[in-house]
Amino acid sequence: MRNILLMACLLLAACKVQEEQKTSESASKLDEQAIAAGILPDSNELSLAGQFETRSDLGIDKFCAVSSGSDFDIGVLAVFGPESKCEARGTARAGEGSVTITLTGKESCKFSAEYDGVELRFPGAMEDGCDSYCSPRASFSGTSYFLIAQGDDAARKTLGRKIDRLCGK
Repeated sequence: MRNILLMACLLLAACKVQEEQKTSESASKLDEQAIAAGILPDSNELSLAGQFETRSDLGIDKFCAVSSGSDFDIGVLAVFGPESKCEARGTARAGEGSVTITLTGKESCKFSAEYDGVELRFPGAMEDGCDSYCSPRASFSGTSYFLIAQGDDAARKTLGRKIDRLCGK
């Protein structure tokens, strides 16, 4: 009796593994079709170069990145109302699923953000030096930015508040 129960359990486990493989293959085929149609980014060809935005009732948060060799020149604006904001320029280096960002011009601010080809997400906790780029009660912590236009030309059109062009010179 135990052998029969053991065999039944093994057969059920094998069926479940086969079903998971079929589901995974179907999802993979759908992902390939979405990449071919331009709906999803190709993870083998991700580029950070472009213009990113997130809109809210408080304003438009912006991020831009222009290629400069293996790195990127970046600009970022997080808006918390008419007078409350964070705004900075710096550099970025893209890795697999993440981007190392270094803000320059004031205090030391370096952090790793997550990037999936569509959304760039800043961490919830950041170095104290990152606050030097912000007005009181504002922070880059936990902000996110969605790709709206790809390429260096689009990035150069990104307007800031105090910094006229976030990714332009």
